[in-house]
Amino acid sequence: MKNENPTATAIENAEPCLIKISLFEGPLDLLLHLIKKNEMDIYDIKVAAITEQYIEYLELMKELNLEIAGDYLVIAAELSLIKSKMLLPKPVIEEDEDDPRAELVRRLIEYQVYKDAATDLIERDVLGRDIFKREDTPGLDYEEEIELVPVNLWSLIEAFREFYQRKNDLWAEDIIYVSEGVTLEEKIEEVVGRLRTLGTIKFERFFDACASKSDLVITFLALLELARIDRVQILRESPDSSILIAYSGEDQVGTS
Repeated sequence: MKNENPTATAIENAEPCLIKISLFEGPLDLLLHLIKKNEMDIYDIKVAAITEQYIEYLELMKELNLEIAGDYLVIAAELSLIKSKMLLPKPVIEEDEDDPRAELVRRLIEYQVYKDAATDLIERDVLGRDIFKREDTPGLDYEEEIELVPVNLWSLIEAFREFYQRKNDLWAEDIIYVSEGVTLEEKIEEVVGRLRTLGTIKFERFFDACASKSDLVITFLALLELARIDRVQILRESPDSSILIAYSGEDQVGTS
């Protein structure tokens, strides 16, 4: 019997949009983000909670069809092993017994040292550069100048996850790879055109034109790709303020 559903046929034949996440630092960066988000002491990580949240991030990355490097899965396995060791009954506590978290903590601290040093160098290079006049920012009703700082991209993914979950209740369809036949390249051009016109868009309003989960996801993938090639800046005034997407250049669009 001939398939009379063109959407189903398109979905069956469509190739997923595979995006490399080289703009993210890696699994240790994600762990540090989660530790900071949960206001944990790095020397006393609540492994059960961190493991659950880490896996939630991996699931979202898979759902978005982001390419996850093997080291993310290695860390996930390591966290699960540490979690299981810490759940084992310990009738006798040895004073010199190693904490199952010790090696991971050592690597996180070492990574944090190098990351802080790199961040310090970057901040010196861009000090005073990202100053915006609120009166020049379309859609924002402010007058004074403010200093906007770059947003951690894990924070961006977290913001999208919360937004996506809210929208998830509104849209029933589960297909996320196809958006009415729109390719990632076409969506990038569409997003760039909007940003050229508006200059800066609040994150929540960035998805105003999306009418389905598939369109929502491919729009976010376009944003990630534009961030990767430095065509947009992802900024905010403070950790509690709205994320802003700012257009920043005419670099060549591509998905390489």
